[in-house]
Amino acid sequence: MIWKRQIPILIVAVVGTLTLFGWFIEEPNIEAFVNDDATQWYDILASFAIILGGLNLIKLQMQKVAKQRIGWQYSLVAIGGFIFAITAGFIIKGVDDSVALWGAHVTTEGSMFKWMFDYMFAPMSATMFSLLAFFVASASFRAFRIRNFEATLLLVAGIIIMIGRVPLGSVISSWFVMYLLVLIAGIGVNTWKKDKMITFGTVAVGLAAVTIAGMMMGWPVNEPGIFYLPVLQEWIYYYPNVAGARAIMIGIGLGIFATSIRYILGIEKSYIGE
Repeated sequence: MIWKRQIPILIVAVVGTLTLFGWFIEEPNIEAFVNDDATQWYDILASFAIILGGLNLIKLQMQKVAKQRIGWQYSLVAIGGFIFAITAGFIIKGVDDSVALWGAHVTTEGSMFKWMFDYMFAPMSATMFSLLAFFVASASFRAFRIRNFEATLLLVAGIIIMIGRVPLGSVISSWFVMYLLVLIAGIGVNTWKKDKMITFGTVAVGLAAVTIAGMMMGWPVNEPGIFYLPVLQEWIYYYPNVAGARAIMIGIGLGIFATSIRYILGIEKSYIGE
C-alpha cells in the first residue's frame, strides 16, 4: 500500500513544492531544476503517456470491431490510419537511409510520412476546422437570443464586432448609426412610458438633433468617431474584451494555484485512483 499511495503522494508533494518555490527563490540549483530538469522529466513522462494513450486507443477500437458495436466500420478506418502512420513514421523512411538522419524523414519532401501529412492529415484537419464554423454559428444563435440585459449586450457587441471588421462596416456612416440609435431609444421610451406622444416627441427631437448636427459638420462618414463602426468595434475589442479575458485568466490562475496546493498537500488524490 505504501508504494501505491504514500510514495506517489510524497513525490508529488516534493516536486510540486520545489517547482512552486523555484519561481520565488534565487537559488541556482533550484532554478536549474525548475527550468531544465523538471521540463525534461515532463517531456519524458508525456512521451510515455502518448504511447500508452495510443495503445489504449487502438485497443478500444479493436474491441469495438471485434464486438461489432455501433459504428465499428469507422473503427476499421481508425485502426488502418494508426497502422499506416506507425509504418510511415518508424519503418518506411522514403529517403536515402545512408544520408538521412533518423527522424528527418517526417519533414523531408518525398517521404511517405510527409506525403501522408500534406495530402491526408492536413486536408482532414482543415475539414474539421471548417465544420466548426457551423457549430459556432449554432452556438452564437442560442447565445444571442435576447432573454435579458446581459444577452442583449452580447448581441449588440457581437453585431458591432462582426460588421465593423468587414469592408461593409467602413462604408456605413456614423450618422446612420446615430439615426438607428434614436429609433432604438424611441422603442425604449415607448416600452417605458407607453405613451405615443412622448415616444413621437423623443424620436422627433432626436432625429432633428442628428440632422442639424450632420448638416453643421458636413456629414463625414467617420465622424463622430464614437459612432463609427470600425472605431467602435476596435474599442470593444481592446477594452471590454481584454478586461474580460484578463478576468478569466486571473480566475484560471487562481484555480490552477488552488488545485496545485491540493496536490502538494495530498488533499487531491485523483492521480492515484482515489
